[in-house]
Amino acid sequence: MATTAKRDLETRSPATMSYRSNSSPQPSLPLVVTLNCIEDASIEQEYLAGIARVEHVPLSLLAEAKIESAAAVLLHSLAFLPRAAQRRLRPWQIVLCLGSSDRSVDSAIAADLGLGRLVHVDVSRAEEVADTVMALFLGLLRRTHLLSRHALSASGWLGSVQPLCRGMRRCRGLVLGIIGRSASAKSLATRSLAFKISVLYHDVHEEKGKRLSRFPPAARRMDTLNDLLAASDLISLHCALTNDTIQILSAEALQHVKPGAFLVNTGSSQLLDDCAVKQLLIDGTLAGCALDGAEGPQWMEAWVREMPNVLILPRSADYSEEVWMEIREKAVSILQTFFLDDVIPTDAVSDNDEEENETLHEDEQSDKQEKDNTFQITDDIKQSLASSSQPQESTLSQITSPQSEVKRSKKAKKRHARQKSMNKVGETLEKKEDDTAMSSSSHFASPDDDSRSKRTPVKSGGKKSLEMLKDGCVISLQARDRAALHVSRQRAQGGGWFLDTMLNVTKRDPAAQFLVVFRSKDTIGLRSFTAGGKLLQINRRMEFVFASHSFDVWESWTFEGSLEECRLVNCRNPSAVLDVRVEILATVGDDDGITRWLD
Repeated sequence: MATTAKRDLETRSPATMSYRSNSSPQPSLPLVVTLNCIEDASIEQEYLAGIARVEHVPLSLLAEAKIESAAAVLLHSLAFLPRAAQRRLRPWQIVLCLGSSDRSVDSAIAADLGLGRLVHVDVSRAEEVADTVMALFLGLLRRTHLLSRHALSASGWLGSVQPLCRGMRRCRGLVLGIIGRSASAKSLATRSLAFKISVLYHDVHEEKGKRLSRFPPAARRMDTLNDLLAASDLISLHCALTNDTIQILSAEALQHVKPGAFLVNTGSSQLLDDCAVKQLLIDGTLAGCALDGAEGPQWMEAWVREMPNVLILPRSADYSEEVWMEIREKAVSILQTFFLDDVIPTDAVSDNDEEENETLHEDEQSDKQEKDNTFQITDDIKQSLASSSQPQESTLSQITSPQSEVKRSKKAKKRHARQKSMNKVGETLEKKEDDTAMSSSSHFASPDDDSRSKRTPVKSGGKKSLEMLKDGCVISLQARDRAALHVSRQRAQGGGWFLDTMLNVTKRDPAAQFLVVFRSKDTIGLRSFTAGGKLLQINRRMEFVFASHSFDVWESWTFEGSLEECRLVNCRNPSAVLDVRVEILATVGDDDGITRWLD
């Protein structure tokens, strides 16, 4: 079958046609083209020397028709390849996707283009993901991303830096909750135990009988997700996106989160409810959040930049130079096999499946060895019984002859030891929960703990001064001439955003909430959550719109009067005035910099 496919390749490939037409004693080698993933192809050229020619083709040189004449094409992902380059690929070519983040999308595009030889090349990235998650947790616990801005401060932690240090936590004694049982989850559990962090995990595939990577013996499995969320100081998601795991951390599930917990998600952004997570960050239930890539207006750069307890990475949690070199070496090995041994790869290549299969094989081997040992013990006992006297044989045979009795006895002992160990771990975790509850409540206030916090909240009612407004506050704007709220609305699907007044909305609606950003001592800006963090401005037609993320000319405003009788005046055009009543919905704590709802 491979010979037939190779013969078909020789008769149809332009690279082979040019090879046949050349009567030179040194025939031309097949061409391998690298597109948008490998600019320096020195490694591929070294390994494929004398086998194939390797060239990098920039997307700006597509008209040279080198892609069409290539026997193999190396690229990162078809989804990130321009349509003009996709159409130049040919069905007879071997197309290798190196480290593609979404194989299903690439496979669908390949089917649409008629590419029947698409090969995914990837390796295990569990170590990289575990390292990134651990680094994010340590950064949130130790606030390194904030303190690095004050590296030149000479006053030390007893001086001006001390307020920034409030809320920092130690790792020892915390509880990590892992959702999922992937290889990266197992690696993270091993690292966390080294930091004296207790590990809990919940297997979302447990009910389906799917066996995945084994956790360390010190890790404890939780039967329900709600129990894991209620007991965990640190929460990390390590499950694949399926129909069962879409928004596994829904708004209802997040209600069980322990106050002061930290959340890290290096998987798909669809695993959690973005709006609910944002709400928990604002009211202080979540002390911090770190995401590897974010989608949707809830995580727009404009207002997230104002929150010191949110970290967002650009989809880099699973990358390392070692991983990239392993992927390139595996791709070269596939090409060598194709050109030299006439073997055409048809299946996706990934070490993730191999590791899971190895783990399952080890589990099966251990179970089989345990079973063989049980049979061996039983056979030895029978042989000893045969050489003994008859009364002893009759007496001992009643004890040891049935193999099921031996197995049942061993399993009973194991169950008893496991139950005793789990009870001991449970008592330890409960004790640690009680010990850390007071410390966590003192550092990370929740709506119920505001009365115990040292921070004095802004009280509502009475004449309020505009001095109560702080950078990072969330406010609502109520019209003074009628009982209506100013909201941000979109003119049409995909159109621009403008400021409107509506009667049938509440201040809890994100469209009626605006983030205060101080540009200077006297001028501010108002960002809209629903408009993607865009700033309120006045256009040339004297309309209040949201069009820009950065301060330019028309985005600066001044407040005049009090909060109940406030005039919002544009700095560039003083005739643009908005008479409103301002209500502060959330303010930033002076001690820890966390934004909390006031009611």
